[in-house]
Amino acid sequence: MLGQFETQEELASVFDGIESQLDRSLAAQKDAIERTLAETVSREKEEAQKKVEAAEREFAEGKRILEKHKATLAELKAAKEQIQSQIKGHLDRALSCRQMMEKMSSQAYEEFEKITHLGMELDGIRHRAEEETDRLKKHLDEKYGIKAQFEAAFEPGETAADLRQEMLKMKKVRELLEAGTEPASPERPAVETRPEPRVEARVPETSRLADFYAQEPAAQDVETSPAEAEAAPEEPGDFEQEELRMLLDRLAQYRRTEPVFNGTEFAYFLKGKNMVLDSESFVGTVAKISDVARGLHHNLGQKEMSKDLFLIKQEILNQQEILRKAFLRVVRFCEKEDGALPQYIADVINVRILKDILERLTFGNWSNPADFNSFAEHVNNLKLAFKAKVAPTREYVQSVLEQLEGGPDILN
Repeated sequence: MLGQFETQEELASVFDGIESQLDRSLAAQKDAIERTLAETVSREKEEAQKKVEAAEREFAEGKRILEKHKATLAELKAAKEQIQSQIKGHLDRALSCRQMMEKMSSQAYEEFEKITHLGMELDGIRHRAEEETDRLKKHLDEKYGIKAQFEAAFEPGETAADLRQEMLKMKKVRELLEAGTEPASPERPAVETRPEPRVEARVPETSRLADFYAQEPAAQDVETSPAEAEAAPEEPGDFEQEELRMLLDRLAQYRRTEPVFNGTEFAYFLKGKNMVLDSESFVGTVAKISDVARGLHHNLGQKEMSKDLFLIKQEILNQQEILRKAFLRVVRFCEKEDGALPQYIADVINVRILKDILERLTFGNWSNPADFNSFAEHVNNLKLAFKAKVAPTREYVQSVLEQLEGGPDILN
C-alpha cells in the first residue's frame, strides 16, 4: 500500500482524508444520537407533562370533592343544630304542658273520686228512700188494706252514665302520664283468652261454707291413699265435722241480708256494734254475675241481627252496672257504716282491692270482649285465691266469730 504513494505528503493527505471522513461519520453519529436523545427527551417530557397534568386534574377533583364534603358537613351541622334547637323548644313546651296536665289530671281525678263517693252517698239515700217507701206501703196495707202501687220517687241521675266515658279518658291520660310512654291506640288490643275453669253461678243462700265447698272434692280426700284412709280412725273426723257444724250454726245466728239492686243481695254478720261482711256470699255474687255476662258474650257471637246484638250488649252493660253497685255497697259498708271485712282474708280481699275493682267496673266497658275477658280473668283469680285462703274452713269461721264476738272463740 505504501508503494502506491510517491511522497510522504500524499500518504499524509490520504490519512487526513480518512480522518476527515471519520470525523464526519462521528459527527453524523453524534448528531443522530443527539437528535434521538432530543426526541426521546421531548417525548418523555411530553409524556411527563401529560402525567403531571393528569395528576393535577385528579388532585383538583379530590380537592373539589373535599370542599364539597366540607360544605355539605357544614350544612348538615347547621341543620342538626337547628333541629336540635326546635326539639329543645318543643320538649320544653311539652314538659310544661305535661306538668300542667299532671296537675289538672290530678285535680280532675280528685273531683271524679269525690263524684264516686257522692254517688255512694246517693246510693245510700236511694236505699233509704226505698226502705221508707216499702215501710209506707206495708203500713198502708196492714192498717188500711190499701195495696199501693207506687215506687220510691228516686231514680239515679244521668251523672254516672254521662261521666263514664270522661272518667275512662281521664284514667287513660293518667296512666300515660304516670308511665311516661307514648300514647297508645285508643282502642285496646284484643287480649288472647284461654279457657277458664267453670265458676259456679249459684249464690249461697246461707252462710255455711260447707255448702260453698260441696261442689268440689275436698283436698284431703283426693290426696289420701286407700291404705291411709282405711287405717285412719273415724272419730277425729266426726268430731271435727261436728265442731265445724256448731261454729257454722253460731255464725248463722248473726247473718243479716238486704237487697242491693236487681235481685242481688248484700249479706253481713252483725253482733252488737260489730259488722263483718259475709265474704262467701259476696264472692258468690261476683261469680254469678260474671258467669251471666260470660253467657251473654257467648250468645253475642251467635247473633247476626243488629237489634239482637244491641239488646244483648245492653244486658251485658246492665250486668256490669249490677256488679258495680254491689261493689259500691261493700265499699260504703266499710268506709261509711263502720263495717269490716274478715281480717282472715285481708291479704286476698281488702278495701284497696275492692276499690281497684270498682274503678275497673266504672271505667271498663263490658260490651268490649277484651275489657270483659280481662275483668273475668281477674275475678276468677280472686275467687281461686279466696277459696285457697279459706280452705281451712274451721279457722276461717272461728276467726270471723272472734272478730264479731271479741276474743278467742270457746265452744260452749
